[in-house]
Amino acid sequence: MNTSRKTVVADHLREALARGDYKPGERLPGEEELAEQLDVSRATARLGMRILQDEGRIAIRAGRGAFVADHRPIVHLATPVTGGGDSERFQAGYQPHLREAGYDQVRQETKVSLDTMRPKVAKRLRHGVEGGAQGDLVVVRSSSRFVEGGLWQSQVTYFPYDIAGNTPLMSPESLEEGVTAVLRSLGYREEWNWDIVGARMPSPDEAESFGLGPGIPLLVQERVTYEGERPLRFTETVMPANRHQLLYSGGEAPEELLVLASDVNIFER
Repeated sequence: MNTSRKTVVADHLREALARGDYKPGERLPGEEELAEQLDVSRATARLGMRILQDEGRIAIRAGRGAFVADHRPIVHLATPVTGGGDSERFQAGYQPHLREAGYDQVRQETKVSLDTMRPKVAKRLRHGVEGGAQGDLVVVRSSSRFVEGGLWQSQVTYFPYDIAGNTPLMSPESLEEGVTAVLRSLGYREEWNWDIVGARMPSPDEAESFGLGPGIPLLVQERVTYEGERPLRFTETVMPANRHQLLYSGGEAPEELLVLASDVNIFER
């Protein structure tokens, strides 16, 4: 099969999408129509369409055809925003935010466990460094958020055991006052934090769990919060890139920032 010919098909479709010839959710021409239009075989047209599917630009549905991917991401509050709820507070922040966006079925499952401090977690919590986390155990709070029955976002927070052991942080119930407030009640103040955000392709298990088609990466946000030089917790949030966009703000942002940002879609062209 001539590789250059399938590339011609892919380039043709990309240009059409960039011009806005087809709207999100709209059906694209079929293999036969594309093959005739571009003077290629149906097999070549099919391979060209699969390139765009692998890029996450289109969705091919068996027996129905190919459709423009409909990416309508939800704003994920990466920093506190005036007028917005803390994304870690499910009932007071995350759930109403999703419902305002038009999703009715929004629920969360929380699990708590103890684990040994594995290398990645130890590195984030500076285990063994003077002033860092002490002890070999971490308290792990895992929250899976489901929207319309499907996994939407997962968030895992690791606490040094000497901070969270035998405290409300070990309760499997939602912490509606927020983790920051619980830590404060325990005598710890979250004074500053750093974030790293990156993208990676999902594992087969992750793709199945999140219901992701080919070409859709995951956004991974890592955050470590500190009191002085001491790390208090490490939180990792994993979310499909076609469903989320992270909102950071600085300075004295106006209260309407969340409303303004909710109308922004990074997939717009």
